[in-house]
Amino acid sequence: MIAKNPAMTWIFVAGLLAGCVTEPPPLPQHNPADPQARAHTKAPANLLARDETTLAIEKRLSATEGEAKSAEKMEHDMQNMPGMQYGEMQHGETKMEGQSQMPHRGDIESEKKATADAMKKTSDEMKATSDEMKKKSDQMKTGMAIYTCPMHPQVQSDKSGKCPICGMILKKKEGGQ
Repeated sequence: MIAKNPAMTWIFVAGLLAGCVTEPPPLPQHNPADPQARAHTKAPANLLARDETTLAIEKRLSATEGEAKSAEKMEHDMQNMPGMQYGEMQHGETKMEGQSQMPHRGDIESEKKATADAMKKTSDEMKATSDEMKKKSDQMKTGMAIYTCPMHPQVQSDKSGKCPICGMILKKKEGGQ
């Protein structure tokens, strides 16, 4: 029908084009898609619970912030700061106020001797412990039975019994190892 009447076709095409050029229909009031709609300005409620930990952290952070601000405002009095005074040393002096003297050679030697003695004592203790462990190992190798838990191999005993961790019966290790 439209194809038979060219005037009608042109009217239809013109109407179609006119409909595409016009503005879309207005959106309902407060529609989120409407760019004119205003969002709520009220901030959402704090989602975190105000428990003891949160309060303690906030308190510490506010104290730290206060300390930082006061440090920024602080003026430094260079004359009252230790080590910042000029003119205390005379030309040619090597000792500054509050500086300790170098240790004497005798002090160094006695300190070396004390360190050597402490190291010798520790070495002797370690050798004694090693000898005891070797003796115990030799005893275990010479036929003493060792019982252990199948679930907890760190539990070992020289007699059968129950595992103190899980209560299972200790099993004899093969080969006494």
